[in-house]
Amino acid sequence: MQPGMFRYRFGGPGLPEWEMSDYECVYFVTVHFHDRYKKYPSEQLMQSMIRRIKDGKAEVSLKPLHRHTPRCISMPVYGPYDAPSAVILATAREVADTRLNEIHQGFVEIDMDLLFSRGH
Repeated sequence: MQPGMFRYRFGGPGLPEWEMSDYECVYFVTVHFHDRYKKYPSEQLMQSMIRRIKDGKAEVSLKPLHRHTPRCISMPVYGPYDAPSAVILATAREVADTRLNEIHQGFVEIDMDLLFSRGH
């Protein structure tokens, strides 16, 4: 499994893209960013992602888009099979808040190379 959009700040592998579950479906909530966001730190990017999720400006899919589409963050969200988008987006806000807290504490950061396709 490939690492996802988030990585540990002090070395080690990135956080897993997602994990399989027999009881829940894995959805991906994606937010797109313009090039002007390249100078933003991880914390500001997550705050922007949270605002866009709240405003309904996020895309829900069954696969991560960040490996195929530049300048986007795809975050895994677990929910019941056939969950409506509103439920997935509500859960995504909670997951994004958790990631923001981890970033704020200095444990995790967004993989900027993956986000802005520097490594591709």
